[in-house]
Amino acid sequence: MPYIYNTPEDQQEMLQAIGARSLDDLFAPIPEELQLKRPLDLPPAMSELELDQHLRQLAAMNQHAGQLVCFLGGGSYDHFVPAVCDAIGSRSEFYTSYTPYQAEASQGNLQAMFEYQSLITRLTGMDVANSSLYDGASATAEAVLMALHAGGSRNKIIAPANVHPEYRQTIATYLANLDVELVTLDCPAGVIDADALRQAVDDKTAAVILQQPNFFGCVEDADRVAEIAKAAGALLISVFDPISLGLLKRPGDYGANIAVAEGHTLGTPMSYGGPYLGVMACEQALVRRMPGRIVGQTKDRRGKQCYVLTLQTREQHIRREKATSNVCTNQALFAVRASVYLSQLGPQGLRETANLCLQKSRYLAERLCESERFSLAFEAPTFKEFVIRDAENDVEGLLKSGLDAGYLAGLPLGRWYPDLSDCLLIAVTERRTKAELDGLVTMLLRADARTSKAVAAAI
Repeated sequence: MPYIYNTPEDQQEMLQAIGARSLDDLFAPIPEELQLKRPLDLPPAMSELELDQHLRQLAAMNQHAGQLVCFLGGGSYDHFVPAVCDAIGSRSEFYTSYTPYQAEASQGNLQAMFEYQSLITRLTGMDVANSSLYDGASATAEAVLMALHAGGSRNKIIAPANVHPEYRQTIATYLANLDVELVTLDCPAGVIDADALRQAVDDKTAAVILQQPNFFGCVEDADRVAEIAKAAGALLISVFDPISLGLLKRPGDYGANIAVAEGHTLGTPMSYGGPYLGVMACEQALVRRMPGRIVGQTKDRRGKQCYVLTLQTREQHIRREKATSNVCTNQALFAVRASVYLSQLGPQGLRETANLCLQKSRYLAERLCESERFSLAFEAPTFKEFVIRDAENDVEGLLKSGLDAGYLAGLPLGRWYPDLSDCLLIAVTERRTKAELDGLVTMLLRADARTSKAVAAAI
């Protein structure tokens, strides 16, 4: 951001331009009881040089995943991004073009989106994919709206407690002004209880949401959940981890009707939490209810192969009463990066990446559980994330010790789950080396030793 002076003369000129005599006149519409009656408590003004130095010092205090050894997860993962994703994604044809509308869409952009859609359908085993949405959370909420439209009079959505809590918050926001019952299904064992789900679904249930693997990293019995949902006439929305499909069943293979995902793991860095990529695919029967854009392949009047935007469900393109979404745009640049990533890895590379995540996460979990202080919170098998329980109930202390030693040790779960306030969610991607895994264990065991000494001294 450029350094722009704001002198008294500048202020007076702006006030004159809007017809105000003073700042008091400008703020007069604000009720008097809400107005501050004292000067702002600000430090002395700085010169441009001093301010630049000060801001750089403040920025240097931040520590990001590229500087520390990252075990953060919960929807944002430190996966390896091949250089070719940056090389192609940074080309001006993709990088500088605004996500195009129908009239401005070039054949190159349309073809890139079409290739992305084709790759996503192969990845998920679904019939059709759109050319991306905003992120995983909004894609899940859009899938819920899609299921409600398809369900007619059905107005009940079942979202298990092990679905990402921020995804569930997003869904609740989307549904806030609709006559829809959003049911949170408790999952004390970390995974969906089949009997509890069977009791929860009824003839009013439009959809059941399944996150696979779930927010705790646990692998669900997807076939059983799909069977229960379909027996009640409900749709199954699968929230999947793209990398996990190197080893786990594809959503289409266990009967999901709609599949959505956070796609940043496909060639986009963590980037402080976004912007990211919303992946969506569905079965053919639901294609006309799918939000966003779908690129189709056809032939022009000369018989040459070409690409077009088709089946848009946005109210600006069709009659409002028939619209299923107001999604205006997509994440075309990150969809291109995902296409590059998937084409470079191929099925074998994706399988190897998923296998490394699995093996390394299991190794770390076993090493941590060698200590009496740590244990796994859930017995269910996990993929690349797992929940560790701290017998000393000092998760914040562990995280601080980790930062001091150069580790982002994980996510504290007490923020979303009060009954798991003594638990830490740890993610292990293919980027983590054995030395880094052993280093985290050593650091946490040292924290354990410090706690033991402090207890002994107190006694």
